[in-house]
Amino acid sequence: MRKLWSGKSGLRYSLTALALLVFSGPSFTGSVTAGAQDLPLLVRSDFESGTAVGWRPNIPANWRVVETEGGRAYELVTAGAPGRIRAPTSWSLLEGFDLTSFELGGRFKSAADPANMLGDLCVFFHFQDPEHFFYIHFAGASDEAHNIIGLVNGADRVKVNREAAGGSTARLKDRGWHTFKVSCDAAGEVKAYVDDLSSPVLTVRDTTLGHGLVGVGSFDDTGFFDDLELRGIRRLGPVGHGLHKAEPGWELARIRGPATK
Repeated sequence: MRKLWSGKSGLRYSLTALALLVFSGPSFTGSVTAGAQDLPLLVRSDFESGTAVGWRPNIPANWRVVETEGGRAYELVTAGAPGRIRAPTSWSLLEGFDLTSFELGGRFKSAADPANMLGDLCVFFHFQDPEHFFYIHFAGASDEAHNIIGLVNGADRVKVNREAAGGSTARLKDRGWHTFKVSCDAAGEVKAYVDDLSSPVLTVRDTTLGHGLVGVGSFDDTGFFDDLELRGIRRLGPVGHGLHKAEPGWELARIRGPATK
């Protein structure tokens, strides 16, 4: 069994603290698909507190909570540098939720030049370490590497979605806000939506990894995320390296801090 990724962090969560990650504030509406209402709500992040509690970036200096039109959002300010293998460079994961079935929905907008149709934003899932995870690559153009479901499995990413290269619907063509949703069921059936939450633009059935953390980020661009809502089923089994056992007595105040920089 691979160990789930863990970076440097002083955050340790109790059941109480995890429950309090379900923030009050405007709910993301339209994210629930048939069957998703049976998945328990785990996290709702609207970032209106000015913090990104519970989110762990791979490069903390590249993320921050900022004022935007109508409220606050979680911003990826700078993309990361390429690594040993061809894979996304930037992510922020929800720590403590090792999931099998899940649904993650919300809003995002790209900060890339709209003239660059290859600009992207990503949703990560079944993340086990920086070289073993799936990601949804939302972009403004579709080909073998863009607007795909990608698998990073110890080597350069590969396209795994059913849609032919260049055949998936690409909608991330501007700097406006878009609604997105990604779901995965117990059989490994994955569906990714953007704007039209009734018809997926990317699909696959793949059980290569089977479980892991979820998050948001980009392959090599920047952007904003807001009104994120996670529902899911935790994996049954021992607590992985990247997850923390419950420690009763922790208070939300102990894990609150300034907005990420």
